[in-house]
Amino acid sequence: MTSLRLAALAACLLPCPAGASTNAPASGIRWHASTDRHDASIPGWSVTRVLGRLAVETGWRVLVEPGVQAEVQARFQGLPAREALPRILGGLNFTFTTATNGVATLRVFKSRATAAGQEVRAEGGRIGDELIVQMKKPGAGEAERLAGLAGGTLSGTNGAAFRLKFDSDAAAAAAKAILESSSEVASVENNLELVPPETPVAMDSSGPMPPLGLNPTVNPDGSRRVIALVDTAVQPLSAEFQAFLLPSVDIVSGAQPSTGPTHGTSMAEAMIQGLGAASPDRQSTTRIRPYDVYGSNAYSTTWDVARAVTQAVQDGATIVNLSLGSGEDSPYLRDVVRSVSDQGALVIAAAGNDASSAAFYPAAYDSALAVTASGNSGQLARYANFGDFVDIAVPGAARVSVNGGAWVVQGTSVSSAFASGVAGGMARDPFVSLGAVRQSLTTRFPFQTPRGP
Repeated sequence: MTSLRLAALAACLLPCPAGASTNAPASGIRWHASTDRHDASIPGWSVTRVLGRLAVETGWRVLVEPGVQAEVQARFQGLPAREALPRILGGLNFTFTTATNGVATLRVFKSRATAAGQEVRAEGGRIGDELIVQMKKPGAGEAERLAGLAGGTLSGTNGAAFRLKFDSDAAAAAAKAILESSSEVASVENNLELVPPETPVAMDSSGPMPPLGLNPTVNPDGSRRVIALVDTAVQPLSAEFQAFLLPSVDIVSGAQPSTGPTHGTSMAEAMIQGLGAASPDRQSTTRIRPYDVYGSNAYSTTWDVARAVTQAVQDGATIVNLSLGSGEDSPYLRDVVRSVSDQGALVIAAAGNDASSAAFYPAAYDSALAVTASGNSGQLARYANFGDFVDIAVPGAARVSVNGGAWVVQGTSVSSAFASGVAGGMARDPFVSLGAVRQSLTTRFPFQTPRGP
């Protein structure tokens, strides 16, 4: 989740056309295809994130000039494209064309249109043909009946929540209206994509990684604190790191190809380093259990992350690390995070790397501990989010090692993983409440919202 802000172009400073409404949605971009009108409520997103959301919402092919940077702030409702796009794009230049086959292409650039050659991946969007349905009472049989009435197929269960798949986006939209009218249904929402985490960067190594010096031990009664790492798959680690890992759980099957450390591997090493930072006697009874929610896919979903969180707590984890997220809210994932927190688990989540104050989920849920990244001198890292939802600021860079190679990974993902390790090191007794640990983290890693200019 790496995104750097090098320049700021505030679209909210552009004059508003007469008659433009400011009653925009709570967050995000909405395109009404039937009228070709746009709504937006963008509180300070990077232009990369804006373009990704625009691609999801419209289905357009979006191309951008490499290296273009901007921060976008905009709020309006019901504007045609010719008026909406200058605001949505933060003042950058653009062209919009439609081919004879009906494919629309938006090119965004600073210098010239031909420089817009980098395709923007549609990210963090709604999965139009999938719904998550929460029933008022558990019961897969009832969910199957309702799915049949709505024309869908039941493809997953998680307590009183059910994942339904449909033949098309239109069929899912029609089913949503049917299901929302049922007295047996508590809520209905689209399944959402979650933004893939950042990739570690290779570095020149002046020598082998320094030894960890942390000894994995167990309590006399065999009990231990368990941290759930909900992420990509974790590769085999060096012997001194591997000793802290429990067998992994595949929520999604398959494996991502990688020539270096996966994101999950990097988070596991950062987490173990956090354990060491909280264990002055160099002993730890805490263990880490990875839950792979990506498999071979380019993205995860709110359904799979919620299922991993639920299973992790059922498996005995009391700290859950979520170094992932999206700018889109999911009431279902929020309910799951709240539920496990009410059961005594501590959910720690990355605040996002858009260098903005925009909410990033699941970190922005009240039940989660939201972690942003600080630099070496304690200042907010230039890429890190800083909204009111953020709870603590933790160093956001780590050096990791796989197959003898040295790598650097940075971002609020690292900060979250390191904080989870510190929490596991503080909570040496697996039966002690984590409320005091959460408070200790806020004292040790204080965060103050930056003041404006």
